[in-house]
Amino acid sequence: MKKYPIAIFCHEPGVHFDYRIVARMARVSEEFIIQCEHEELVTAHTMLHGAKGLNPADVSKLKRIRYLHQDMGLSLEAVDFVLRYREQVKTMERQLNEMAQQLQQKEQDHQAEVLELCRRLSQMTNEN
Repeated sequence: MKKYPIAIFCHEPGVHFDYRIVARMARVSEEFIIQCEHEELVTAHTMLHGAKGLNPADVSKLKRIRYLHQDMGLSLEAVDFVLRYREQVKTMERQLNEMAQQLQQKEQDHQAEVLELCRRLSQMTNEN
């Protein structure tokens, strides 16, 4: 049986690429991918034909890791810190956006309530 570089993951649907293809896509060595997996920076999955593979999101993450490690000179431990910090910042930004939307909705509700009260007051003064 021929081993295909692209395969469906065993336990969940999705495309995964074997290390050889990932190495080309992310411009890193297969050894670097294994090192990143060992450091738990990426998580490989076993594909149908038994080889380990990474999904497209992991490939993008690996490109970020390469940039931080090789181009910026950070250790893999520092890269791990940066990636975790980045995720925390993204989570906080999402929370802030949700809070801003809730605040805007409450402001609109209050404005509608004030307009309704002004309308009622106007009706009451016109009746007298």
